[in-house]
Amino acid sequence: MNNKENLKSIILWWLGTFIALILIIFNTIFYEMLKHSFYSRVENSLAIIANQTKDTIIPNSDKIITLPQKLDYPISPVMISVFGAKKMKIIARTVTFMDIPLYRYLKSNENFFIIKTKKYGKLSIFISRIISPMKGYIVVATPMYKVDIKLQDILIKMIVLNPILLLMLLLGANIIIDRVLKPIKEITLVANEISVGELDRIIPLPMQKDEIYDLVQAFNKMIFRLRDGIEMIERFNSDVSHELKTPLTVLKGELEIALRKDREIEYYKDTLRISLKEVDYLIEMVEEMLLFTKIENEIGKKEKIQIDELLLSVVSNLSSKAQQKDVVLKIVELEMIDLETNPVLLKTIFSNIIDNAIKYTPQGYVYIYLYKENQNIVFEVKDEGIGIDKTEIDKIMERFYRTEKSRNRNIKGFGLGLSIVKKALQIINGDIFFESDGKNGTKVKIILKK
Repeated sequence: MNNKENLKSIILWWLGTFIALILIIFNTIFYEMLKHSFYSRVENSLAIIANQTKDTIIPNSDKIITLPQKLDYPISPVMISVFGAKKMKIIARTVTFMDIPLYRYLKSNENFFIIKTKKYGKLSIFISRIISPMKGYIVVATPMYKVDIKLQDILIKMIVLNPILLLMLLLGANIIIDRVLKPIKEITLVANEISVGELDRIIPLPMQKDEIYDLVQAFNKMIFRLRDGIEMIERFNSDVSHELKTPLTVLKGELEIALRKDREIEYYKDTLRISLKEVDYLIEMVEEMLLFTKIENEIGKKEKIQIDELLLSVVSNLSSKAQQKDVVLKIVELEMIDLETNPVLLKTIFSNIIDNAIKYTPQGYVYIYLYKENQNIVFEVKDEGIGIDKTEIDKIMERFYRTEKSRNRNIKGFGLGLSIVKKALQIINGDIFFESDGKNGTKVKIILKK
């Protein structure tokens, strides 16, 4: 059973619910405003009739005056009654008038009332106080059935038309959603067809630069990163298998030969020395791999340090290695600089750059510089080594990448040094630049931003 939720159905459901809620709120407000408008018109009409009636009253103490039932009133039918202020007796009235108690309405501070009666149904009553030619009240009333019929007719139309409007809006939304989701469906189709061996496939970018354009672009970039990552893994497998295979083969061969027959003690010592050298090589490889993963733990750690002293310490530690290769470490420029940064990461950067210069320089000089430039700190290393081909400069910062010139047992390395430097520089806010013609050495320039 497929329980997968459909995005289109979810959007339509929530959109329909939202639109229905908006229509209910809008129509309720509209209906109440319309009702208020109708009632206000009735009130105004009754007030006009009351003023007209006031001008026609001629008091007569003997009998109740019958007011004429005019046909030019703004509303109809109209019932009018005039009460005296003293005894609240009817002084004048139309032929038809509601036979209901009005005393509590006459004493109220309000002028307009909507009441329900058994005989007349819903009535609207307007009370006007008069002073001349007598003191009293004019009460004008009219049944509300005509207004209620109009309101009921409008309400029925709203009830009928709103679902139709909602359906039309949802049909329009359905078409729009289909157009919006079309690129996403294409992404899904291509994504399902992409495999490890088909990472060259990309999704064509839409013409309109919108969120879908950004999504497709991000997806294509992800494919490129996956392709680069797989290439890097394949290169790593090749390098690691090659690097591990040689020392392990040497170890196995030396131990097998040593165990074939009894030999002189010196032979065993030589075998152990060779084995120890290969074990050291394996340990160095593992430590360099672990160092890359430990860099993440240094994020956010800072302290104020003397960079020049840290650099001198690194140069001192690498001096013996340089001497073994007949390489001279020469500090050309060294300014006293303090900086709040991560000393572990900065030491790692200095060590890897200088160590690389020593490693790839058969013999000669490695020149070291540390100085300030435009409020930034610059660390430079120039060597007289084998250089880097221009075609490889853009790749040497990748993890596990080794140039063709460095792929031999005479130059130890695992292709992690510069990738470690790159990651450390990202954390401490630095940039790195390379210059080389592929033959006569390499210049590495690192800029640390304050």
